[in-house]
Amino acid sequence: MNLIKNLIYFFLVLSHVNLFVISDDYPSSRWQQTASLVNNKLYYFGGIGEINYNSVNEVWYLDLSSPFNVSMPPWHKDQGLPPIIYASSCVSPIDNSVFLIGGIRPSITNTDYVFYPSEVYEFYPNTSYWNFLNITGYNSSFNTRYAIEAVVDNDGKIFIFGGTNSNISNYSNTTVIRYNDMHMFDTTTMKWSTLNIFQNVPLPCNNYAAVLLPTAEIIYIGGLELPRLGPLRLVDMKTIRLFNTKAFTWSTKQITGASIDSRGGHTAVITQNGSIIIYGGVTINSTQVSPDLAVLNINTWEWSIPKISQINAPQPLALHSATIYKNYMIISFGWSILKGSSSSFIYILDIRSYTWVTTTAINNLGPFEPTPTPTNAGIPSSSTPTLIIVVTSVAGIFLIGSAIAGMFIYKKRQERRQYIATPGSK
Repeated sequence: MNLIKNLIYFFLVLSHVNLFVISDDYPSSRWQQTASLVNNKLYYFGGIGEINYNSVNEVWYLDLSSPFNVSMPPWHKDQGLPPIIYASSCVSPIDNSVFLIGGIRPSITNTDYVFYPSEVYEFYPNTSYWNFLNITGYNSSFNTRYAIEAVVDNDGKIFIFGGTNSNISNYSNTTVIRYNDMHMFDTTTMKWSTLNIFQNVPLPCNNYAAVLLPTAEIIYIGGLELPRLGPLRLVDMKTIRLFNTKAFTWSTKQITGASIDSRGGHTAVITQNGSIIIYGGVTINSTQVSPDLAVLNINTWEWSIPKISQINAPQPLALHSATIYKNYMIISFGWSILKGSSSSFIYILDIRSYTWVTTTAINNLGPFEPTPTPTNAGIPSSSTPTLIIVVTSVAGIFLIGSAIAGMFIYKKRQERRQYIATPGSK
């Protein structure tokens, strides 16, 4: 009987603990975060939260090792960091550590924002350890550099182009400086270099998207640029900038194909077949772009616009995260342009069929099976945490009921055994 009592107690505690943990450990909405994929874990760092637009010091990750539905993502909270927004992150090809580059780390003092110089941090996912680096040759002009996209090559060298720098002593008195320099950080030697390049250098630019190509070139798409004369403007999407990470040279490529709105605050990912998918962003007036999603063929250098059903599709987003994992592009968080608020949802695009789906079909041992696309199930909503609580509670009640039934059956069998005669008994 002690065993049965212990089981009942265990299930009672489990149901209450499970209810508390799942309903509490769920990331709030945010934007301007940065994301990095380490094996089958998708990490998110920092961002601006939904409450008073405060900076976030949280680290979350999605466990992508098993299939999941977007209504109940497999969230896990990890070791936090100093509050940071508008940073960029890269995964080392050497040891899978994550380097957090640039960004601004604000804290609130009375009514003003105080901005501390940004540093470069290293995060070890296996041990949840943050390492504060001793970098040689660091260029202090990079402090508080944000709205950048750091890109790491196969040798562990991180390249950071342009960005902006806010020298802020009071929130209402801001001087914004835009850059067109190229910094290189060698993660194997901890050496920082500011490259001296004088030919074909792009205009100062920020809020662009950048991807490393198989040719060891970095492609820079869109963004805000500052001409020598005139106001700030968006980069023409028919003109692509390329940086050669071996020769340290710039070049441009003219793109043909479909007409794509110029944009900033968008994302770009590269697929296994070499296509680049861009998503989201805003116009110069912070309005929705058209189309939300477009594909660049880097073999023909043409833009195309896939025909995509809007079932399960996200609201137009900017300053979100986009990551390729196997045959899926995962869109996370960001600023909802039409709602005028931050998002807490994730969305999944099956890049084989260009279909927004609600459930992944992860198979690490072989080809993927086609993923059915529900039309009225699993759509993210503000009731997601409530759904989790209800499901967990039902599961807990079921387990408790099973334990009680087992105890009743066990007791009856024990009573029967007391009255069954055996050889030699009286």
